[in-house]
Amino acid sequence: MNLEALRARLTGIVAKLEEYKSLEKYSDEQVEAINALSEEFEATKKQIEAAEKIAAMSVEATVSVRKVAPLESKVVVGVDRKTLDPKGGFKAQGEFFRAVAMAAKGEVDNRLRIQAGAQEKIGEDGGFLIPVDFRQEIQKKVMGDESLLPKTRQFQTSSNTLTLPTNETAPWDGTGIQAYWENEATEFTATKAKFGDTTLRLHKLTAMVRVTEELLEDAPALESWIKGEAPAAMMHKINSAIIAGSGAGQPLGYMNSGFKYKVAKESAQTADTVNFSNVNKMLGRILPNSFPNSVWLLNPALLEQIRAMKFDLTSSTPIPVYMPPSGISGSPYGTLYGRPVLPMMGGVKAVGDEGDISLVDLSYYHTAIKTAGIQADISTHVYFASHESAFRFVMRVAGACPFKAPVSVENGSYDMSAFITLEAR
Repeated sequence: MNLEALRARLTGIVAKLEEYKSLEKYSDEQVEAINALSEEFEATKKQIEAAEKIAAMSVEATVSVRKVAPLESKVVVGVDRKTLDPKGGFKAQGEFFRAVAMAAKGEVDNRLRIQAGAQEKIGEDGGFLIPVDFRQEIQKKVMGDESLLPKTRQFQTSSNTLTLPTNETAPWDGTGIQAYWENEATEFTATKAKFGDTTLRLHKLTAMVRVTEELLEDAPALESWIKGEAPAAMMHKINSAIIAGSGAGQPLGYMNSGFKYKVAKESAQTADTVNFSNVNKMLGRILPNSFPNSVWLLNPALLEQIRAMKFDLTSSTPIPVYMPPSGISGSPYGTLYGRPVLPMMGGVKAVGDEGDISLVDLSYYHTAIKTAGIQADISTHVYFASHESAFRFVMRVAGACPFKAPVSVENGSYDMSAFITLEAR
């Protein structure tokens, strides 16, 4: 069986295993079938790894005898490399991108040929896959401190959908698993777990970067530019989707979740303002177990109002509500009611709109990412006429809050949630 057939078989095994995911209980025959598929999956994966090694060695062994069609003033760079490495022999991304651009002119760097799996096509399609180490470096940028993605509850999946069981019952609802005080010698009261489910569908997020020949002349500048621009654009889209995504072709943001709780503005409140009563009531609606994980997400334009916010306005010496840890001479960003304040340049709404300030526990927001992570490839022919190369980055991401409504306390009608917003003013 050749490499393509092995890969097709592996895909078929995964598809078959997906059919069992929706079952609540497995029969003995189904358990045996799942175990058999699991064993076949591992065996097929090992065969693929062996076949890929053979292909890689074949490529390396034949490089020295390959000939490139003659071109005027053509230079083929030779690289004496004893072993393959994750960066394909390139010291930096800029050097790799430069080599790809030169390949379009026929000056094919041997490192593009030798790197196992790095060469996708040479010729009129002109595509090269970015070496593994460079792909991982880009993904790390997207998952950095400025991204909301690491704060969510993350899952990885090999398919384009992920179904998760959910439990929206509370101990006092009278549904689901219940506990009872029982008299001696009486039969126990039986209850049954009550589950729903939510399906996360992965959406494709892409970034296409066009690079001119002039920029390609300076490899360090090219590396810095692409490594900054592409991840920043993807991070912005992910953040915006987590906050206010529509769910149509993109994740469903917590702003559009039925689980969100919206705090009403104060009567006769001045437009485009946030006051102490607003944040005090928002804090009162966050679930107690969410408080330690919660953060304030806000439009930076609100910081001026929050810094001036005082507690007990009737006192002659009102107390500042927001104070950096070391006072006003220390770090500019402190905490509000003990929770971090994160000004967001993008994603949050304009001042005065719902979503300009939110108190959220993003562990209640579930995301799914394709196990392949970021896929990156380069084409030297997409913008051939304008002397440009195209660098494309693709990532599949799903996101939504699986819960459908706020939680009501046992006694009374007080609703709470992990996502608290303030009504438009």
